[in-house]
Amino acid sequence: MKTAIVIYDKINLLSFAQIWQMFPADLRSNVKICAFKSEIVDEHGLKISPEIYGESLYGYDCVIVPDGMGALGLRYDEIFLSWIKSASSTNLKIAFDLGALIYAGAGFLEGKKACVRAGYKNALKEYCEFSEEKICQNDEILTICEWSKEAKEKLAEILGIN
Repeated sequence: MKTAIVIYDKINLLSFAQIWQMFPADLRSNVKICAFKSEIVDEHGLKISPEIYGESLYGYDCVIVPDGMGALGLRYDEIFLSWIKSASSTNLKIAFDLGALIYAGAGFLEGKKACVRAGYKNALKEYCEFSEEKICQNDEILTICEWSKEAKEKLAEILGIN
Protein backbone atom coordinates (compact mmCIF):
# COMPACT_ATOMS: atom_id res chain seq x y z
CA MET A 1 0.00 0.00 0.00
CA LYS A 2 1.52 3.31 -1.11
CA THR A 3 1.13 5.65 1.87
CA ALA A 4 1.78 9.36 2.43
CA ILE A 5 2.18 10.87 5.89
CA VAL A 6 1.50 14.60 5.64
CA ILE A 7 3.61 16.89 7.79
CA TYR A 8 2.89 20.59 8.25
CA ASP A 9 3.97 23.55 10.38
CA LYS A 10 3.20 23.08 14.07
CA ILE A 11 2.79 19.31 13.70
CA ASN A 12 2.88 17.23 16.86
CA LEU A 13 5.99 15.07 16.48
CA LEU A 14 4.75 12.50 19.00
CA SER A 15 1.70 11.91 16.81
CA PHE A 16 3.95 11.56 13.76
CA ALA A 17 6.26 9.14 15.61
CA GLN A 18 3.35 6.96 16.72
CA ILE A 19 2.13 6.71 13.14
CA TRP A 20 5.64 5.99 11.81
CA GLN A 21 6.11 3.21 14.38
CA MET A 22 3.00 1.48 13.07
CA PHE A 23 4.87 0.52 9.92
CA PRO A 24 7.40 -2.32 10.21
CA ALA A 25 10.85 -1.54 8.77
CA ASP A 26 10.23 -3.71 5.69
CA LEU A 27 7.11 -1.69 4.76
CA ARG A 28 8.56 1.78 5.30
CA SER A 29 9.83 1.96 1.72
CA ASN A 30 6.15 2.33 0.71
CA VAL A 31 5.63 5.23 3.15
CA LYS A 32 6.55 8.74 2.03
CA ILE A 33 6.80 11.80 4.28
CA CYS A 34 5.11 14.58 2.32
CA ALA A 35 4.69 18.30 2.89
CA PHE A 36 3.47 21.29 0.97
CA LYS A 37 6.73 23.18 1.63
CA SER A 38 10.40 22.25 1.68
CA GLU A 39 10.84 22.89 5.40
CA ILE A 40 8.44 22.28 8.27
CA VAL A 41 8.70 23.59 11.84
CA ASP A 42 7.04 21.47 14.53
CA GLU A 43 5.12 22.76 17.59
CA HIS A 44 8.38 23.33 19.47
CA GLY A 45 10.45 24.93 16.72
CA LEU A 46 12.29 21.85 15.38
CA LYS A 47 12.94 22.16 11.64
CA ILE A 48 12.11 19.12 9.54
CA SER A 49 12.84 18.45 5.86
CA PRO A 50 10.21 16.24 4.23
CA GLU A 51 11.12 13.49 1.80
CA ILE A 52 8.71 14.90 -0.80
CA TYR A 53 7.31 18.42 -0.94
CA GLY A 54 4.99 20.37 -3.19
CA GLU A 55 4.00 17.28 -5.20
CA SER A 56 0.42 16.14 -5.62
CA LEU A 57 -0.97 13.55 -3.23
CA TYR A 58 -2.69 11.86 -6.17
CA GLY A 59 -1.82 8.19 -6.56
CA TYR A 60 -1.43 7.27 -2.89
CA ASP A 61 -3.57 4.47 -1.50
CA CYS A 62 -3.56 6.03 1.95
CA VAL A 63 -2.92 9.61 3.17
CA ILE A 64 -2.40 10.13 6.89
CA VAL A 65 -2.55 13.50 8.66
CA PRO A 66 -1.05 13.55 12.20
CA ASP A 67 -2.22 15.75 15.07
CA GLY A 68 -0.84 19.25 15.51
CA MET A 69 -1.83 22.77 16.53
CA GLY A 70 -1.01 23.96 13.01
CA ALA A 71 -4.21 22.29 11.79
CA LEU A 72 -6.25 25.02 13.49
CA GLY A 73 -5.00 27.64 11.03
CA LEU A 74 -4.45 25.40 8.03
CA ARG A 75 -8.13 24.50 7.89
CA TYR A 76 -8.62 28.02 6.46
CA ASP A 77 -5.56 28.10 4.19
CA GLU A 78 -7.02 27.67 0.70
CA ILE A 79 -3.64 27.13 -0.96
CA PHE A 80 -2.66 24.37 1.48
CA LEU A 81 -6.15 22.85 1.28
CA SER A 82 -6.01 22.74 -2.52
CA TRP A 83 -2.87 20.60 -2.12
CA ILE A 84 -4.69 18.34 0.37
CA LYS A 85 -7.58 18.05 -2.09
CA SER A 86 -5.18 16.39 -4.53
CA ALA A 87 -5.77 13.30 -2.33
CA SER A 88 -9.48 13.26 -3.25
CA SER A 89 -9.22 9.92 -5.07
CA THR A 90 -7.24 8.27 -2.27
CA ASN A 91 -8.94 5.12 -1.02
CA LEU A 92 -8.14 5.71 2.65
CA LYS A 93 -7.71 9.00 4.48
CA ILE A 94 -6.70 8.86 8.14
CA ALA A 95 -6.52 11.83 10.51
CA PHE A 96 -5.34 11.97 14.09
CA ASP A 97 -7.08 14.39 16.43
CA LEU A 98 -6.68 17.97 15.12
CA GLY A 99 -5.54 16.58 11.78
CA ALA A 100 -9.26 15.93 11.17
CA LEU A 101 -9.70 19.70 10.83
CA ILE A 102 -7.44 19.65 7.76
CA TYR A 103 -9.64 17.05 6.06
CA ALA A 104 -12.70 19.00 7.23
CA GLY A 105 -11.38 22.25 5.75
CA ALA A 106 -10.73 20.44 2.47
CA GLY A 107 -14.38 19.35 2.39
CA PHE A 108 -13.75 15.63 2.85
CA LEU A 109 -15.89 15.42 6.01
CA GLU A 110 -18.95 17.22 4.67
CA GLY A 111 -22.07 15.26 5.64
CA LYS A 112 -20.02 12.83 7.73
CA LYS A 113 -19.16 12.22 11.39
CA ALA A 114 -15.67 12.69 12.80
CA CYS A 115 -13.97 12.82 16.17
CA VAL A 116 -11.53 15.22 17.75
CA ARG A 117 -10.59 15.90 21.37
CA ALA A 118 -13.51 17.50 23.19
CA GLY A 119 -11.97 20.96 23.52
CA TYR A 120 -12.10 21.35 19.73
CA LYS A 121 -15.50 19.87 18.96
CA ASN A 122 -16.96 23.29 18.10
CA ALA A 123 -14.21 23.79 15.51
CA LEU A 124 -15.08 20.42 13.96
CA LYS A 125 -18.84 21.17 14.08
CA GLU A 126 -18.22 23.99 11.58
CA TYR A 127 -17.74 21.24 8.96
CA CYS A 128 -19.42 18.02 10.05
CA GLU A 129 -21.11 16.15 12.86
CA PHE A 130 -19.01 15.58 15.99
CA SER A 131 -18.77 12.00 17.26
CA GLU A 132 -18.14 11.17 20.92
CA GLU A 133 -16.34 7.98 19.81
CA LYS A 134 -12.55 7.82 19.98
CA ILE A 135 -12.42 6.22 16.52
CA CYS A 136 -14.84 7.24 13.79
CA GLN A 137 -14.95 5.73 10.30
CA ASN A 138 -16.98 7.09 7.39
CA ASP A 139 -16.44 5.40 4.06
CA GLU A 140 -12.81 6.11 3.14
CA ILE A 141 -12.11 8.48 6.07
CA LEU A 142 -10.98 7.38 9.52
CA THR A 143 -10.55 9.90 12.35
CA ILE A 144 -8.89 8.98 15.62
CA CYS A 145 -8.84 11.38 18.54
CA GLU A 146 -6.85 9.35 21.04
CA TRP A 147 -3.88 7.04 20.57
CA SER A 148 -4.80 3.76 22.25
CA LYS A 149 -4.43 0.01 21.90
CA GLU A 150 -7.80 -0.03 20.14
CA ALA A 151 -6.67 2.67 17.69
CA LYS A 152 -3.43 0.82 17.00
CA GLU A 153 -5.32 -2.43 16.35
CA LYS A 154 -7.80 -0.69 14.03
CA LEU A 155 -4.97 0.90 12.06
CA ALA A 156 -3.07 -2.38 11.79
CA GLU A 157 -6.25 -4.03 10.50
CA ILE A 158 -7.09 -1.47 7.81
CA LEU A 159 -3.45 -0.95 6.77
CA GLY A 160 -2.85 -4.69 6.60
CA ILE A 161 0.00 -4.58 9.10
CA ASN A 162 0.58 -7.54 11.39
